Amino acid sequence: MHVRGEATTTEAKPPTRWPLSLVVFLLFWFLFGAIAMYYSSQVTTRWRSGDVAGAKQASKSALIVNLIGIGVGLLFWILVIVAGS
Repeated sequence: MHVRGEATTTEAKPPTRWPLSLVVFLLFWFLFGAIAMYYSSQVTTRWRSGDVAGAKQASKSALIVNLIGIGVGLLFWILVIVAGS
């Protein structure tokens, strides 16, 4: 079934990772969050154009960038706390 330009496939649309991207942007490391938000926005865009593989890759890229942002952000905050004591 073809709905509003979305891909015609039996697969489910990959997750966009928007909530995690926002959390990373606001709490951990804004640069990684911004990059992840870009990839998150690409998931729906690519899915609607029928690029299923591209949507999956964008979702995966958003997740990887988010995880790196969390790691870098946690390390940064730990260093700030240790340096402050």
